[in-house]
Amino acid sequence: MIKKTRSTSTQITILICLILASINLSAREIKCWRNHENIQECGSSVPPEFSQQRIEVINERGVVIKVLPAAKTKEELLEIKRQQKIERERQQRITEQKRKDMILLQTYTTERDLKISHEDKMAAIKSIIDITNSNTRSLQKNLAKLQKRAADYERSGQTMPEILAADMENLMRQIKDNDEFIAKKQQALIQLSKQFDADLERYRLLKQGKVKYE
Repeated sequence: MIKKTRSTSTQITILICLILASINLSAREIKCWRNHENIQECGSSVPPEFSQQRIEVINERGVVIKVLPAAKTKEELLEIKRQQKIERERQQRITEQKRKDMILLQTYTTERDLKISHEDKMAAIKSIIDITNSNTRSLQKNLAKLQKRAADYERSGQTMPEILAADMENLMRQIKDNDEFIAKKQQALIQLSKQFDADLERYRLLKQGKVKYE
């Protein structure tokens, strides 16, 4: 029983010594800062008014063992946020480009497949344009007939019926809508050709393994 008591007492003594040694070690760590006159001052703790600046921690031999960087200024924090936003946007662009590249490779096995797909899309748009042009020609013929009737009324000195004027206005509106529709489709053809050129160039780079995501 006595042996156990001595053993326990010894363990407690060792633990106390370790704690005291740790406290003494921390006490020997000195922190240094610059005062308002830019003169270096040192002590066991940093005054609150200097706590946001760069702090050097030195040991009992005067060796710097740690450096606490100065707190960021408002401008520096804003710049960090700006750079982080730029990096997030860059990563998003890379992710989106990788997604498009994967679709491109998975959709087309060869360049020929890509070209055939492009030709089919072009042909579909051109077919829509042809149909719309044909419809416009029919509308123009009908409008010409109504305009002739309106001219007959005018020559005879009679008042043109309101329904005739309404029919002419409706036909002119349809023709205008068709013209605008065709203009958009023609623009779509131009964009489709540009997209094909870009896709073909990208496809070749991907197949050659020359793509770098930056």
